[in-house]
Amino acid sequence: MKKKLISFMAAALVFANVGGVAAAKNYDSLPQAVWTQTPNEDYIAIQPESFYVPGQETLYLHVGEEIFSETKAWSPDTIRAVDPKTGKVKWVFSFAKAGYGWPSTEYPFAYAPDGTVYAYFSFPGVLYSVSPAGKENWSKLVGQNLGAFDGKLYRMSDGNLIIAGQKSDTIGAETVQLLSFDKNGKQKASKVVSGKLTTVSKNQIAIEMLTKQGNAQKVEVYNSSLQRSFQYTFPKGAGVSFYTAFALDDGTFVFSVHQANTQKLIALSPKGSAIWGRTIDPLGFAFQAGDHYMVFNPKTKKLSLFSQKGLVKDRVLSNFNMPEGDGLPTAKKTVEGNLYVDLLTSQYILDAKTLASIHEFNGIKGSILDYRENSVLVYDWNEDRISKHILK
Repeated sequence: MKKKLISFMAAALVFANVGGVAAAKNYDSLPQAVWTQTPNEDYIAIQPESFYVPGQETLYLHVGEEIFSETKAWSPDTIRAVDPKTGKVKWVFSFAKAGYGWPSTEYPFAYAPDGTVYAYFSFPGVLYSVSPAGKENWSKLVGQNLGAFDGKLYRMSDGNLIIAGQKSDTIGAETVQLLSFDKNGKQKASKVVSGKLTTVSKNQIAIEMLTKQGNAQKVEVYNSSLQRSFQYTFPKGAGVSFYTAFALDDGTFVFSVHQANTQKLIALSPKGSAIWGRTIDPLGFAFQAGDHYMVFNPKTKKLSLFSQKGLVKDRVLSNFNMPEGDGLPTAKKTVEGNLYVDLLTSQYILDAKTLASIHEFNGIKGSILDYRENSVLVYDWNEDRISKHILK
């Protein structure tokens, strides 16, 4: 599924101090890296992706490599396992294999809690499973008779694997290709459905259904076996911003709905019932924050955190400017239970209860992939590298 972009403009964003809260540490640049990982050649891609294996001192990185054959140079992907403290490489698994070509993808791999890695490459349509020891569990060519499509791999919470992607982008005749596999690579189902791929929760896939002009908009949701879980019809006359839909960690889907001059968030349970609806400012933008969600309002300069029960905390931002740029803001829980909020050109570590700033990052060259134990893992897109920095 190709990443959808909307215009969300953020530049020099600095949070206002909260009375009684110590000033946050602000970083315009980062301390010297304690280690750095790069590809074996400057022009080979390293992807902005990482995964810490739970309970183990192992960090996975998605790195391309240059390999030479008798006549050509190729750049297949690898999974690189490193020690997160020292950056020392433990093992490297290359996805290049006779009969499969030299696969590479910009999409992230999928990871199981035990450290198993799953990877899908739309060309030549190969699905891989790699063990926590860096050995191939299994691999197989999939979808050869289904036609080429740009599919993305998802690992669902029940362990099943879903390959999903937009098969047809023809206006008015869009279709989505869905493939389902168990953790051993056995194909369970294949389905092509009409509509547009919207978002994926921990165990379900949401599809925007095609409707005639003037009809109420609908969403159709499938489970990991590609059986339809439910269909939901939105209020008649409402416009649904499907491209900003998201799912909370508990599987709840959240949709932004516009009607007249009102913007409302509608939450659907995994069983398809509307569990709440909340009106937000027409200029507000909502996005996931783990099992919570956040709403940012550029007019009032307010950032708000909500749980399923309602507002948790909000705070006003200061020195706010919005020169135009593309991207989606994101937020997620850190391993310590705080919030990491990425507003594109600035990133923040916030207290999850008070929204007080712990660290602020303004204008650093790169994207923060992870924060833990007062350190950050950073992807530098200019230098094509991933590095670890201990914060002061």
